[in-house]
Order: sequence, then structure tokens, then C-alpha cells
Amino acid sequence: MPKGFRRTAISALEGGVLAALAAAALKARLEPAAWSRALVGLAAAWVASTASVALLIAAQAGAPRDFMRAFGAGVMLRGLVLAALMAGAMGDGWDLQAPLLGAYALGVLGLLLVEYRQLMVKTK
Repeated sequence: MPKGFRRTAISALEGGVLAALAAAALKARLEPAAWSRALVGLAAAWVASTASVALLIAAQAGAPRDFMRAFGAGVMLRGLVLAALMAGAMGDGWDLQAPLLGAYALGVLGLLLVEYRQLMVKTK
């Protein structure tokens, strides 16, 4: 098993639970079409977060330069996912764009806490 796989898997599980809780909270507030778009945004945030954690954990044992490159790659990945979501939602009405992009943005922010927690596990 590759080094850091366990921590990456734990982070993915924690992020999935957080995303599921957010989805459950949104279900009560959104109409079905908007909720399904919010699910896509949350899922995209979870995938980007999990990939970023995997990059950071893999680079954590190396030189600081490697860690910063992994950090930059995670930021770039989030930006690319956002651009892809925006491109995919182009032409949709605001009532469908808002839940998609809003859930992605808030999902990324919430999942950053999970990433930070996993990175701090190593340093303690």
C-alpha cells in the first residue's frame, strides 16, 4: 500500500461525510432541480479536495519546494474544476447556475478544513 494512502482515504471519507451532510441540509432548502445541481457542485468539490489531499500528503515527506508545488497544483485543480463547471453551466438560467457554483464554492471552503486537519496529523 503506498505511503500516505491511509491518510488520504481517511480524508476522503471525512470529506464525503461533510459533503453528505451539506447535501442533506440543502435538500430541505432547494427544489429538486436545483438540489441535483448542488449535488454536482458538492461532488466536484469533494473530488478536487481529495485529489489535493493526495498530492499534499505525497509531497509532505519531500522538500518544501515539492510541498509548495503540490499546494499550487491543488489550487490550480480547484480553479480548473470551477472553470469547467462554469463552462458547463453556461446558458443555464441563474436558478440552476447558483446552486451548482455556490455548492462548489462552499464545498471547497468547508473541505479545506478537512485538508488542513489531515496535514496537521503528520506534524503532531
